[in-house]
Amino acid sequence: MAFGIGERKLEVRKSTGTRIVELGQTEETSGEATMEKKTRNARNLAGGMEMLEMDFLLGVIENTDGEDKNDVAMRRLSFNEVLRRNQQSEIDSASLTVYSVDEKDLYGKDIQCAAMKELTRRTEQKG
Repeated sequence: MAFGIGERKLEVRKSTGTRIVELGQTEETSGEATMEKKTRNARNLAGGMEMLEMDFLLGVIENTDGEDKNDVAMRRLSFNEVLRRNQQSEIDSASLTVYSVDEKDLYGKDIQCAAMKELTRRTEQKG
């Protein structure tokens, strides 16, 4: 049923409940609104988790103290994960220097080369 009040034309629609909407406008069901809100919240949660993961990886990589076998293994794994994500630009330059020099031969040539490449890229950008 449609009726008018002043310049506004309204329509009464019956579906699960009686609802009054303006003519020409689409009616958004509560399911659509809930789904959109859940999608938005899921994106926010995923973005937050990604930031926490990256923060954790950088914390492990940038803490270069200790030569314990487990510490070195964890730093290697974290460094390789950052390389896999192609986010080595996030690593602090001082930490990259430690990995590129690798005085005690703890990290291997692949990590040493990746650290040198990133330091070289940063140096080229400044010049």
